[in-house]
Amino acid sequence: MAQELLKVAIFFACIFFSAFFSGSEVALISLTQARVRALLKTQGKNAAALAALKKEPDHILITVLIGNYLVNVAAAAVATSLAIDRFGDAGIAVATGVVVLILLVLGEIGPKMLAVRFTEPVALAVSRPILLLSRIFSPVLWAFDHLSRSHTLTAAFAKPAITEEEIRGWIDLGKEEGTIEKEEQEMLYNVLAFGDTTAREVMTPRLDVVMVEDTATIREAARVFEEMGFSRLPVFHDQKDNVTGLLNVKDVFPAVLAEQKEQGIRDLTTEPYFVPESKKIDEILKELQRRKVHMAMVLDEYGVFAGILTVEDILEELVGDIMDEFDDQEEPEIQQVEEGVYFVHGHVWVEELNTQVGTHLPVEESFETLGGLVIDRLGHIPHKGEAVAITEAGVRLVVLQMWGRRIRKVKVILPSTGETTREPGGKGESG
Repeated sequence: MAQELLKVAIFFACIFFSAFFSGSEVALISLTQARVRALLKTQGKNAAALAALKKEPDHILITVLIGNYLVNVAAAAVATSLAIDRFGDAGIAVATGVVVLILLVLGEIGPKMLAVRFTEPVALAVSRPILLLSRIFSPVLWAFDHLSRSHTLTAAFAKPAITEEEIRGWIDLGKEEGTIEKEEQEMLYNVLAFGDTTAREVMTPRLDVVMVEDTATIREAARVFEEMGFSRLPVFHDQKDNVTGLLNVKDVFPAVLAEQKEQGIRDLTTEPYFVPESKKIDEILKELQRRKVHMAMVLDEYGVFAGILTVEDILEELVGDIMDEFDDQEEPEIQQVEEGVYFVHGHVWVEELNTQVGTHLPVEESFETLGGLVIDRLGHIPHKGEAVAITEAGVRLVVLQMWGRRIRKVKVILPSTGETTREPGGKGESG
């Protein structure tokens, strides 16, 4: 009888350890690295053991599987011995049914459900015992590490702990559950896209840049500063492609007050900082901070001046438009005026318009902006009111405003509106 009670005790001890390993597996693997770092600040030794385990997630799995395998085999062996003592040869079938049922309910389903519901407490409770067992099983872990390096068996463990897509998923979930506001969601999205954004996507194009020639007087420069409300102006020599310096308003107005209005501005200019248009804006921001400057001159692939990029431009990629007292109340770049009709700025990228409006305008190497698409299809600089049909997209584009030779605003008409092909005061259809 004593021997039989001992076997029963061993059997239920094995069931307990099976439950321990099953719950440990779910809790330790489910807990993210970010949460482990937060627990390190408040949970002491258990959190430290947990952090040590999470550094080698494959070791957690191997340790748990070894432990679970050993106790399940032991439980099956003890149960079989007990059943044979009681039922003879028929005990094998009885033991199999009993062990499977008990292990399934008490050793697998129950503890795993508990670990899902109480992930953090379970993970903290089991972290130190599992860490001790991983050290006991270190020869097996060492062999597995060397085998995996030779045959790349652990490629699945090499993936990042959390991906950008998963972060976006958590942001969307937070928005749906009300813990993240829409503005916060947009800002977090902007942060994720920040490192992939290039200077070309954010810069103010050369045609929109206000500049002064290096032959200008201090009086003339001060007048431009006063009229435009800018704090810095690029300075060029002979032609606007040849940027030679940067002029700061804080250097100009003291000279005006000192009655030096007729002197030239060359002595007041500082050396400009040039960046390629393909450079990422996060790198440019760090460089601007290091140099203690607020504006960069953007060059295209041929080294030609393409535009300017300011610290404000970069920050607006994170927080949205920053309006100051000199900014006019700007209308949206893409503005819906009626069903299926939009007023769109000519510098808007075709890809952005396709994304926001749902059009399927072509994207080709010869152009990037909506204005570029119109010129590409017409084959000449258009005039106000001229229209072009993009037949493959079923969209009609009408030039609403011109600024010199540049298209400033375009009317985008989707096929569902059924508008006529002529505009009031226009010249009819082209293309």
